[in-house]
Amino acid sequence: MDNHLMIGAAVMFGLIAIAAARDLLQRLRAKQKLVPVRIRPTQPAVRDERNR
Repeated sequence: MDNHLMIGAAVMFGLIAIAAARDLLQRLRAKQKLVPVRIRPTQPAVRDERNR
């Protein structure tokens, strides 16, 4: 096979892969939803002065 033809085919496949990856990432970003996370209040941490 001719080297120029192989390089051209590789470039074309690379461009197709880049376009497909961009489209896939855009679709995944569109599906993301922010979910609220509930945080329970905790007791203030007691500092242990003996371990200093």
